[in-house]
Amino acid sequence: MAAGLIALLTGACALNAQTGIAVGAGVTVAVNDRDGDGMLDAGEVQAMVERVFPPATLTGGFWDGMRASVTAAYWSKDRNRDGRLSPVELAR
Repeated sequence: MAAGLIALLTGACALNAQTGIAVGAGVTVAVNDRDGDGMLDAGEVQAMVERVFPPATLTGGFWDGMRASVTAAYWSKDRNRDGRLSPVELAR
């Protein structure tokens, strides 16, 4: 799957950057959307960030700050402030 994803993203980026970003946003939502509603909610964003920066192994203030910063960056994309992130919002 990883090789296919890389090929898809690379091919999309070759078309233009915005297409690559849109594809990446769609893939991010599809992979992390646990309830299947096509959006990321707070629990799904938290789980995604913690998979990348696991709190069980990456401990301490630096890592806590990293998780908080990445989470805040995602929520800054929530333009309509509904507490869910769509692929369109992530692509902006």
